[in-house]
Amino acid sequence: MKRKILLFSILLTMYSSSLFALKVGVVDVEAVFNEYGKVKDARERLQMSKKVAVEEMEIFRDEWIKIGNELKALQEKVKNPKIVNPDLEEEFKEKLTLANEKREDMLAYEKRANATIMQREKNLVDETLDDIRTAIKKVASAKGLDLVIDKSESRRNVFFVSESLDYTREVIVTLNADQ
Repeated sequence: MKRKILLFSILLTMYSSSLFALKVGVVDVEAVFNEYGKVKDARERLQMSKKVAVEEMEIFRDEWIKIGNELKALQEKVKNPKIVNPDLEEEFKEKLTLANEKREDMLAYEKRANATIMQREKNLVDETLDDIRTAIKKVASAKGLDLVIDKSESRRNVFFVSESLDYTREVIVTLNADQ
């Protein structure tokens, strides 16, 4: 009788635990992000924006260097005792003011350009994470998953996972198909 009760208890435990078993999957969200066509396109546009900003900065820098060279030439004339011209000192002061203004403009432009690019990058992440979540939910629903864990390398939360539980490729395919 004790054996029957023990056997019944074991079977009941196994049955009840199978009723509450979670079906778990993992997704490398970083890989999904990097393989998302929308992200690739946005990164190309960001690279173009960065290139334009660098070109603009070079123009500012070249103008500033040109003014600096003119300042040096004027400074030599102003310090030369053989040249007496009161207008040279005034011209030197004006060039110095212009050089300082150009430098401030250059720094302000650089700050604005960096802020704009950083905001665009943030917007890209925010916009695409919603798309990625939707694709993960779609795959999880289709596969009957109860829980999906991010196994991205930067998270370092998952140390090992069987390939059979990895749904990264399916999420990438779903995400890019919906685009």
